[in-house]
Amino acid sequence: MKLRILILSLVAIFTLSAKAQTAEEVNETIKRMENASTYCNGAPEAFKSFIAKFSTDEEFFKSRLNLPDAELSKYDDILVPENMVAKTPFAKDGDQYYQAWGELQYNKAYLDCGWVDSFVTHTFEFTRGKGGKWYLTHIVPGD
Repeated sequence: MKLRILILSLVAIFTLSAKAQTAEEVNETIKRMENASTYCNGAPEAFKSFIAKFSTDEEFFKSRLNLPDAELSKYDDILVPENMVAKTPFAKDGDQYYQAWGELQYNKAYLDCGWVDSFVTHTFEFTRGKGGKWYLTHIVPGD
């Protein structure tokens, strides 16, 4: 019985976390990412400073890509600076699309991208590397 309750609880948690974001929820992830006390914003390079420049400066963007060649070619069409920010739901291909900050750790940060009330299409994974600098290191395909 306890195992069944545990399994049902885990399924419920996964289902809730897999649901798409509202504008309010996306804005909350932005506040969390920008908060100076969030682990990813620790020294030597604060993630919030990195992502502000990474999402606006083409040269800096290219210098901080550390992706395998297969991912560079597969995701070439979405690898542009302006795609590296959270976005409240907006119309795309006849449906609502969003991007929200997921888990934020000292050495990892995730930007989840997907369809409202549906599924995540991909996740940008950022990793703190040499010298404490942040890099885009992986694009995880969604469901």
